[in-house]
Amino acid sequence: MAVKGKKDRYFEVKEGGPYDAPGESSEMFKCTDCGAETHPEEGWNGAPDPHRCHPNCRANHGDWKTGSVTRTYKKNFDRIFPDAPGAGL
Repeated sequence: MAVKGKKDRYFEVKEGGPYDAPGESSEMFKCTDCGAETHPEEGWNGAPDPHRCHPNCRANHGDWKTGSVTRTYKKNFDRIFPDAPGAGL
């Protein structure tokens, strides 16, 4: 179950299998975008570490990163705002 706030982009999962002895599995967070794993000492009472995510992970940067636009976006921008700073680049 995802928690609202910082934890809403992470799954709460248990590491280990069904045949592990009780107490051998550990609670961890798994990023919903890049799959990076965080193993806080407090288990799910701790907080996920966003620094473990991959550099292009949306959990780190939101849904949009500065400068991360498609070629179609640039063509459309140039067509609509031909005299704008940065147009035609």
